[in-house]
Amino acid sequence: MRLLPVIRLSLFTEASTSPERQLEKITQYVRLGDHDLVPIDESDYDLDVSGAVSPFDRPGLGKWLSDDRLDAWDALCVAKLDRLTRSIFDFTSLITWLDAHGKALVCLDPMLDLSTPAGRAFAHVIVSFAQYEREVIGARVKDAHDKLVRDGRYTGGMVPFGYRPVKLDKNWGFEVDPEYGPLVAEMADRYLRYESLGSIARWLRDSGVPSPKNVIRQRNGKPLTITPWSAAAVRIVLSSPAVLGAVTNAKHEPLRDDQGVIVYRAPGLITRDVYEKIQARLAQNPVPVRVNSTPLLQVAFCANCGAPVHRTTTKSTTGGRYYDYSYYHCHNAHMLNGRCEAKRVKADDLEEAVFGKLLELVGDEELTEDRIVPGRDYSEEAAKILEQTQHLQREIGQARLKRQDYSELQARLDAANAELDRLASLEPIPARIEPVRLDKTFRQRWKELDMQGRNAYLRESEVVVYVEPWGEDDPHILTVPRPTSDQAYVLFGHGMRIVIDIGRLERLRQQARHA
Repeated sequence: MRLLPVIRLSLFTEASTSPERQLEKITQYVRLGDHDLVPIDESDYDLDVSGAVSPFDRPGLGKWLSDDRLDAWDALCVAKLDRLTRSIFDFTSLITWLDAHGKALVCLDPMLDLSTPAGRAFAHVIVSFAQYEREVIGARVKDAHDKLVRDGRYTGGMVPFGYRPVKLDKNWGFEVDPEYGPLVAEMADRYLRYESLGSIARWLRDSGVPSPKNVIRQRNGKPLTITPWSAAAVRIVLSSPAVLGAVTNAKHEPLRDDQGVIVYRAPGLITRDVYEKIQARLAQNPVPVRVNSTPLLQVAFCANCGAPVHRTTTKSTTGGRYYDYSYYHCHNAHMLNGRCEAKRVKADDLEEAVFGKLLELVGDEELTEDRIVPGRDYSEEAAKILEQTQHLQREIGQARLKRQDYSELQARLDAANAELDRLASLEPIPARIEPVRLDKTFRQRWKELDMQGRNAYLRESEVVVYVEPWGEDDPHILTVPRPTSDQAYVLFGHGMRIVIDIGRLERLRQQARHA
C-alpha cells in the first residue's frame, strides 16, 4: 500500500524537531509493514498551521487531496491523530471523503483500525479531546492577549505611526519613536497652520518619510511596498486617539477597561488641547476639500443680495488658441432666478485687490499665538473621567432600551462621578493664556499657504468681503447686507467696489505690541 505521510506543526521554530520525528516514525512503519512511502519534500509539510484548519485547506496536505493527485497514494499516514486535525467536524468530513474515494487512514499513535466501528468510535473520542485541548489553549491565549492589551502592552502587528515597540521587564510595550514621533507633532502643527491634508501628505512624500505600513515593514527587514502618504492616511493619523497614547482597535476606536476607562499605553505625541483643536477642524471638513478650492469660498459675498459668490472658469478661442478666463459671480444671479442682477467680476482682479489690501494692513505684523501657560490642575484626569461617564451613560441608555440589567454599569458610573466630584473639590492653580511671538509675519505665513490653506485661514479669521461691479458713472450706492465692524475698508478699482471686514486679523497689531 502506498502511504502518504501527513506532517503538521502549529508553531515552527528553527529549534523544532517535530517534523523530522513525525516523518521518521512513519518511515519505520512503512519499512516494517512492507509498504511504499510516497515521496514528499518540505513544501508538503504543514508548518505553522493550526489544527483548527481543515485538511482540505492546508497548503501541504490540501494539494494531495485534489483530484489530479488521487492516483499517487492509497492511504494517509499520521504519527499522531492530532497531527491530522483537532476538529471533530473536519475529522468526520475527511473520513467520509476517504471512504467515498476508496482511500484509507493509518494512525500510528494510538494504533487504530478505522475500518471497524470500534476503531472509528475511539478515534472520535481522541479527536474530541484534541479539539477540547485546542479550545482551552485558544481561550488561554485570548485571555493573555486581552490582558496585555488592557495593560497597554504590545502584542504584535501594526504599531501606530510615531511609536515603536520596546522590550520591558516582562513582555513588550510602546515608546515614542525618536525619528517619527516628532513628525506627528509637526503634522499637527502644519494642519493647525491651515495647511491642507493633501499638502501635508506631499510634504511627507517629498521628505522621504515612509508610510505607517512601510515603517512596520522597515522594522521587520521586509521590502517596502508602494503605499505612499495620502490625504486619507494623514487624516487617520491626526484623528486617531492613538496620538494621545490610547490603545485603539482596527477601526481606530479607543479600547476600554472593565470600568469603561480608555486604556493608555504611552505618552501622547501631541497635547490634548492640540488634539481637540484638530478634531474641531476635521469635523468642519468631514470630506477632503478638493485641491482646486478657491481662496475666497465662503469669504466673498454679493453686496447687492448677500449671497456667496463662486469662482467659475470659462474657455475662449482667439486666433486658434484657447484661453481660460476665471470670474466670480453671485450665486443668485448665476441661477437666473431674477433675485439679483449683479454682474460677474474677474477673479484675478478681485483676489489681487483683497490679498493686496490684507498684506498692506497686516502683512508686516508679527504673528502671535495664544498659548496656555499651565497651572496646577487636574484637567487631564477630569477629561478622562468625564469621557468615561459619557461612555457609561450611553451604555446605560442602550441597556434600558433593550430592557437589560444595567446595575453594574450604574455602579461604575456612580464611582466615576464620585471621583469627578473629588477632583472638583481639589484647589487648582488656574492656567493663563499669553500671546507668544511666532517669529513670522503674516506675509511670510501667507506665502507658505496653498489655496485651501488661505481659504481656511481667512474663514477662521472671520474675514468677510463684499463685492459689487461698479463704474464711475454708476449712480448706484453700495449697500452692505449687514453692519460691518470698525475694521471695514472700502476699495475701488478694476470696475469693482469692495468692502473688506478683516475681522480678527486686526488683533495682530494689538497682540504683537503686548507679546
